[in-house]
Amino acid sequence: MIRMRTVMNSLICALCLAIFGQFAGAQVPGMAPPTPAQAATPLADTSALAREATGWLAELIKINTTNPPGNEEAAAKYIAAILQKEGIAAELLPLTPGRSALVARLKSSTFADPSKALLLVAHMDVVGVERAKWTVDPFGAVPKDGYIYGRGAIDDKGMLAANLAAFIALKRSNARLNRDVIFLATDDEEASGDASIRMLIAKYWDKIAAK
Repeated sequence: MIRMRTVMNSLICALCLAIFGQFAGAQVPGMAPPTPAQAATPLADTSALAREATGWLAELIKINTTNPPGNEEAAAKYIAAILQKEGIAAELLPLTPGRSALVARLKSSTFADPSKALLLVAHMDVVGVERAKWTVDPFGAVPKDGYIYGRGAIDDKGMLAANLAAFIALKRSNARLNRDVIFLATDDEEASGDASIRMLIAKYWDKIAAK
């Protein structure tokens, strides 16, 4: 899974460095490597975290969140347990039976205005599967030729795991945030029905925008 970890490490580096307004680089194709000063920052060394994130991605793929029906609550509970171990409070936001989004926040004392917060958002649901067209178990998170194969690996559980890792990296490094950072895992992106981001905002905007 070397390539998958390299990709995950690149995503985490880019997210973390972008949060601090630095020029992202290390292993992102087409971009310059980080300067020595950037490389010295705690957030630039994400190799170990990338390995953890690869494991989180594999477990998220194994949670079948095919939409319909979604079943994202199972994925939300899995993420909540990871955040709890890091000492980060997370809240499940129920939308319909079996479908819950999740929100967590790292607070900054610099900006009291919620509109200044940075949102890391990705969705937990995936599109359906035609199993006859798959050479591996689509919910097996199968490692093959340096990649992880499974439904949602790219859309959107890879980004979900990278967002989670960047969020945790900020917490572990005791970063001095210049604004709140919000982690949001959403439901129903693929069908945009009763558990969509539109419904989530209508029902829980106060919990997402301000705590």
